Amino acid sequence: MPRSPDTSGTTDQLLDVAQELAQTRGYNAFSYRDLAERVGIRSASIHHHFPAKGDLGRALVARYRDRFSDALRRIGAGTGDAPAKLAAYVDLFRATYEHGGRLCLGGMFAADLPTLPTEVQEQVRGFYADNEAWLTRLLDAGRRASQLHFEGAPRDAAAALLDGLEGALLAARAHGSSARFARASRWLLLSVGARS
Repeated sequence: MPRSPDTSGTTDQLLDVAQELAQTRGYNAFSYRDLAERVGIRSASIHHHFPAKGDLGRALVARYRDRFSDALRRIGAGTGDAPAKLAAYVDLFRATYEHGGRLCLGGMFAADLPTLPTEVQEQVRGFYADNEAWLTRLLDAGRRASQLHFEGAPRDAAAALLDGLEGALLAARAHGSSARFARASRWLLLSVGARS
């Protein structure tokens, strides 16, 4: 959605607050009223930036995807080997949890998927596809370089890694323990022959 330069700060602030609320409560557990109170504007003003909550959700996941893709490009361009790059990938999830017990936005929205507008569902599926494609390439290259060792197709291992990390975040929250995530992520890395 195009926006004028004078409203971009408010739009970004709305997205920042919406992301925090979505990562801690879920998409369906916050309203425009919650955003308005936190940002300090009227609820009706939010509709100027995002006419419907589906517009907000789509923009939120699209921005998250872009930022996550940027992080993946930085990891991929780094000098480390495949195990080091996988460890850096895991750190993206760890850092999310350590930022106030937040969960991955992709995982949070996946939990609400049946209730999301179609355009938001597409962004969520795109987030998973982006991650699985990146992981598949890394796992394949790591195995060809004898840096990683696992059974089966790289795409299957990629899906299992992503699914495992999303689940590990949920378990960490349920137990109130970042150590829970650390143990699970170590095991996931070992499952593809990467050092933890």
